[in-house]
Amino acid sequence: MELELTGFGEFEGVELLQKLHLFQKLTFDETSRLGSIIQYLDVPAGTVVIEQNALGDALYVIAKGEVHISRDADEDGKHETNEVIGKLGEAELFGEMSLIDDVLTSARVTTATPCRLLKMPRSAFESMLAADDKLAVKVYRSFIRTMSDRLRRANQQLSKATVFQK
Repeated sequence: MELELTGFGEFEGVELLQKLHLFQKLTFDETSRLGSIIQYLDVPAGTVVIEQNALGDALYVIAKGEVHISRDADEDGKHETNEVIGKLGEAELFGEMSLIDDVLTSARVTTATPCRLLKMPRSAFESMLAADDKLAVKVYRSFIRTMSDRLRRANQQLSKATVFQK
């Protein structure tokens, strides 16, 4: 997969990062430092950005466009329309767990429309945090808050589903 890297609109990327729940607690300076490792990708529709069961290597933020998330539930090697489990649009992110663990990806992410993505590579992210303990603590605390919120919501959905099944 060959993706085209284009010019770097530094302020646009920092502004978008600050809007994300994951980075809202960071100062402008801290967000700007994270913004310095962002790569911009212009990706045509139909491009697989993350493959299911692959080792993820970056967090992605959608600056423009829409992506579909799918799982090969029947393991036939195809991601059918009925296997789409989500859609993400502008100012949403994906791949963030690949910044903190070495687990294979659980789904495929494919561009549904032409997209402009901000890519934060894991290697640059790890190097930046290794050099700044204070920033690392703030970023990892934010990751923990985000994961806790997701777990709470998943538990609520499971509780509701259990009530409906009874």
